[in-house]
Amino acid sequence: MIVGIIGRGRMGSALARALAAHGGPVLIAGRGDPVRPPDPFAPYPGIRSVPTGAVVAGADLVVLMLPFAAAVELALAGRLDDGRGRTVIDATNPPQAGVAPSAPAGSGGRLLAELLPQWRVVKALNTVPAGMLDEPVLDGRPVTVPLAGDHPPAKAEVSVLLRRLGFAPVDVGGIDRAPALESLADLLMAISSRHALRGRLGFQVALAEPRAAVDGGLSGPAHVELNRRAPAGGGERQRRPAPAAESARSPAGRPPRPSR
Repeated sequence: MIVGIIGRGRMGSALARALAAHGGPVLIAGRGDPVRPPDPFAPYPGIRSVPTGAVVAGADLVVLMLPFAAAVELALAGRLDDGRGRTVIDATNPPQAGVAPSAPAGSGGRLLAELLPQWRVVKALNTVPAGMLDEPVLDGRPVTVPLAGDHPPAKAEVSVLLRRLGFAPVDVGGIDRAPALESLADLLMAISSRHALRGRLGFQVALAEPRAAVDGGLSGPAHVELNRRAPAGGGERQRRPAPAAESARSPAGRPPRPSR
């Protein structure tokens, strides 16, 4: 599968190198500017720097790894119209209220899904810092990546890609859950900044019964772990012990009356 990345910043470049390290062909572009020498990806034979149009036309799956306002601009300009029902990962985060008044605010995932009806939009990777893309493991366990979208086959496709990179994907529902993922990304960035973690943090979700496209995941020096433990006794509810004989007494402490 050819993965196309739009965005040559820290996030896009780190993802391209991680994909190339796993043997996958990668097309990467900026916002449409021609590639200027020297090409930073020249040492990586699996990565090709191309214009944005070549990514949109030639990739099997596209990842938007650029500022949210830039992604909206590309969509409004019609430069992402050639979707053909393919999957696009929205890894952007909209600005928080009052941070960047010039950029559109609100739910980024929902807005991009509306602007890109030719694509199957999956919100994912927006909670992962650039430093975690090449080594997505903390405390010996994989980082969890929540993903949201309205197309189950697209989410399954993204889950396969995430597992290939070493992440543990977890399906959180439809694209209407995108605001929760964007708020989570903002919270993780705030924690990283406050504790000087430099992006080396995350959370883990442990599920009792693994399902298709659902796994455990994110951990880190500062992490949240949610455990749903399987009931004892081979998955069945554990019965309460039978009450002791003296517990059969009446509430007042007197023996119960014999039945007539």
